[in-house]
Amino acid sequence: MSFHYSVIGALVPTLIKKLPEILKRVFKLQLIDEAIKARVLSKAYPQYYKIGYALWLICIFSSGFAVFGYIAFYLPVSFLNFDYGSEYWKFIFLGLINMLGAWFIIGAILDQLFWSLSSENFRDYVRHRNIKEGMDVDAPLQIKTLWKIGVGYYILFSPVLYFLLR
Repeated sequence: MSFHYSVIGALVPTLIKKLPEILKRVFKLQLIDEAIKARVLSKAYPQYYKIGYALWLICIFSSGFAVFGYIAFYLPVSFLNFDYGSEYWKFIFLGLINMLGAWFIIGAILDQLFWSLSSENFRDYVRHRNIKEGMDVDAPLQIKTLWKIGVGYYILFSPVLYFLLR
């Protein structure tokens, strides 16, 4: 059994490194042009931009966990005479499916909101972090791609959602 986990543990970092390239190829994303890359990489950014960027990511990830907590924990408690033995697994799976969907859809909404509220210098910092992380695609294109993935995700999982909701 531990061999199984060690194989998965060895494969996950490789998959994470290759994922941006696969996404760029599948969705035919246009890369940031070289002039913007040179400008963004040559700038020095304040240290507090790291905190702002971390808060941005925390907001996105916490939205998915909030959806999961609402569906998996609050909804079963709100039903009178709820049978945890036979029905609770439906709420867990419904919560997990919607948590991933929330990361796509609510993540795209939050990205659009934060991108529009950000200063031009902070936008350059976000581009800088994206280039360093291997996803050298501008944020508006990433937001459109998140919408496409989110809608496709819910279309793909609509039969499962229908089964869990009936």
